[in-house]
Amino acid sequence: MSQRGSRKEAHINIVIIHIVSFAIGFAFGMIPFSYILGRIKGIDLKTSGSGNIGATNLGRKLGTGFFILGFILDALKGLAPVLLSRSLSFTPALAGIGAIAGHIFNPFFKFKGGKGVSTTIGVALGLTPESFLLAIVVWLVIYLATFIVSLASLCLAIVLPVIIIILKEADTMTRILMIVICILIIVAHYKNIQRLINGTEPKTIFWKRK
Repeated sequence: MSQRGSRKEAHINIVIIHIVSFAIGFAFGMIPFSYILGRIKGIDLKTSGSGNIGATNLGRKLGTGFFILGFILDALKGLAPVLLSRSLSFTPALAGIGAIAGHIFNPFFKFKGGKGVSTTIGVALGLTPESFLLAIVVWLVIYLATFIVSLASLCLAIVLPVIIIILKEADTMTRILMIVICILIIVAHYKNIQRLINGTEPKTIFWKRK
């Protein structure tokens, strides 16, 4: 085989690895853990509360314990494919963005899933743990100061890539993909942004179940 042919084959293999990495993440991201937990307790999150299938809406309906459980499971959807792709020498960052895409654009729900924050936290923990720890502190401070989950989540999405760049954590491709991930989070919160601007975004105190 010629050198040109070898380069072409190597390029095809890289493309396949990237596609498989994304597909692995997307498959994990599609698993609607919070929605399943709600159905187990007799609640359809699509027709309850905000209509979102994520951990926040689950917590609003069922309390702190279910929020924590849904949050952890949704975070694992991001962490697991990152670790799996790394162990297979695939592309962990693409697996991470696949997991978030699968969660936000879930085909089981007509491509309308959750906001992707919990899953992003799992991805960040797997790809950029130091930056994640600093960003989650920002989330906690904003949430405890306002009790507005969406505002805290938007702040996390904004500061996370900034922290990654400042700390120079991970390689260039991972940094770029983390920026893309955070943009996805912001886009998924467009309705929340409108309510924040209008002053109508509700506060959420998980330990005060309705």
